Amino acid sequence: MRITETCRDCLLSRVRFEAELCTEDKTIIEEAVRASSTLLDSLFEDDVPAPVIASAVHRCCYRTVGAVDPYRTLKYQDTRTARDVVAKVRPLITDLSTAIRAAVIGNAMDYGVRGHTIAEDFTSFFKSEFEKGLVIDDSEEIEKAARRVVYFMDNTGESFFDRILIEELKHLGAHVTVAVKEAPILNDVTLNEARDAGIDEVADHLTITGGGAELGVNLDLIPDDLKEAIRHATLIISKGLANYESLSDYSNLPPVAYLLVAKCDPIADKLGVPKGAMIAHIIR
Repeated sequence: MRITETCRDCLLSRVRFEAELCTEDKTIIEEAVRASSTLLDSLFEDDVPAPVIASAVHRCCYRTVGAVDPYRTLKYQDTRTARDVVAKVRPLITDLSTAIRAAVIGNAMDYGVRGHTIAEDFTSFFKSEFEKGLVIDDSEEIEKAARRVVYFMDNTGESFFDRILIEELKHLGAHVTVAVKEAPILNDVTLNEARDAGIDEVADHLTITGGGAELGVNLDLIPDDLKEAIRHATLIISKGLANYESLSDYSNLPPVAYLLVAKCDPIADKLGVPKGAMIAHIIR
């Protein structure tokens, strides 16, 4: 999926947001926005998926403000919140279908999209959305395809809900390879956060997507173990927007189940759902 003018405004708003997380020096903040905007202009027409451009822009901001992980404190807060919510809602999750629903709701724990906010009372938010169900729910097809699974994780907070879904996949006899970011980018899961959530305790194999601080999935950068897992997979589970923007650009993949909240208009329009819709949609 290619970058749009709407993406431009959203991306630069996130640059300002993360710069302000790192410093109160307005000169540095404005320099980060200026440098990132200049880079974005130079890359905007490149024929690559949107996350490739967004990754370069975020890395530019990080260099300018001198930070490796601007979202570190927010990730810590989300970890505490998610642990608390999971403890309260775990009895609701009884099978693969409800685990998929929970994992999709968890994708709402995201700072990467302008105009999207995380509910202050996430437990109440979770229970309300859980009761509503998903706008698109392909859980039955996902279950049928889930023999050898490659699971691309997204945000740190939702990883605790991902763990439950991975457990349910394992109960069905699936082999599950989980891939996370190699280096901090936004509030995405790295190996440190994945291990903190216990993903290494439930997955058959935990690996990285490669490329350092890289949003989404760039198949040109993934390590050999992940290439091998994809080659033998019967299903890919893709969490979140950036992974959707990346993987939907590739052909010759196994069936891909996109689990996400459609937080912005370009994604919602592409999927044919209302903005804010929660979906588990398998595309073959």
